[in-house]
Amino acid sequence: MVLLVELVTLGSFLVCVLHALAVKGRDGIWFFGALLGLGLVRENFVAWYRLLYEYGEFTLQAGFAPVIGAVIWGYSIYLASVWAEVVAARGTEPPRPNSIGFLFAAALFMMALACFYEPFLQLMGMARWQEGTRSTGGVPWIALVGYPSLTVGFFLAWEWSRQRPSWSRLGRLTAALLSLAFVHAIGLQALKELLGW
Repeated sequence: MVLLVELVTLGSFLVCVLHALAVKGRDGIWFFGALLGLGLVRENFVAWYRLLYEYGEFTLQAGFAPVIGAVIWGYSIYLASVWAEVVAARGTEPPRPNSIGFLFAAALFMMALACFYEPFLQLMGMARWQEGTRSTGGVPWIALVGYPSLTVGFFLAWEWSRQRPSWSRLGRLTAALLSLAFVHAIGLQALKELLGW
């Protein structure tokens, strides 16, 4: 059953990549490449240092983390961007990913997604949060902070890179996104411990 979920997740990721290519062209592929890198680093760091939660048994691995953990950020944040573009639209032009309306809509989408993902992950035994993590209805409170914080951080970093980036600018974006993945994971763990969540 877990392998089926892994394959469905990979399929969803690829569908979103194709959609991004069809709608945004080459920029959509860069967008997904950045999201995939962010997910790979973040989930491997969490798994390697046993921060926040541990994974159950998975078939498909990407380093220390399961592939499902690495790619789920990519298509989830992409879906948040599609949702936010519709919700925050003012006129015919889609909103910029650094506008307050866009970021607020994307953050709300990711919080709602956490309320779906987390009980499902618990039910399937796919992720086990640290003992004592506060939760309601299977949703860890810290997840309601984590999902939107990584998403908003990603959009801000991506928007910063948008002025037809040169290779050096793309290199700086990559460094910024990798740093964001590390800081996000460590920061969530620190916040969780500070608040007793």
